[in-house]
Amino acid sequence: MKKILLIAALATAPLLTMTAQAADTATKITFAKDSYCGSFSGNIKNGKEFRLWLMPEQNLVIRNVGDDQINVAYVTGPNGRLTGDRYDNETSYFTERKGNHKMKVYGNSSHSSVEFCAY
Repeated sequence: MKKILLIAALATAPLLTMTAQAADTATKITFAKDSYCGSFSGNIKNGKEFRLWLMPEQNLVIRNVGDDQINVAYVTGPNGRLTGDRYDNETSYFTERKGNHKMKVYGNSSHSSVEFCAY
């Protein structure tokens, strides 16, 4: 009986993992090889959530590189919400722990360009 339960648990474990991954609708930001930055260009007028894997004590900079205005609603890490500092066209955050970080960004037009850098 224990063997049947173990086989059933092992068989359903991948399904649970796929469901959790499929539920994440955040757009993954990737960096090109040997680069500290990645970007997104498109419609974020209604807000868009992005996901980025970061290490502890990195400086995450979210920068407006387009012609419109952007607003960073929040950045969260494994420990919760991070506090940022805004300078002109960029907002800067320091990470606390490694892991996925999510950020919600809004634009004021139908086309925005945003750059995400981690130093």
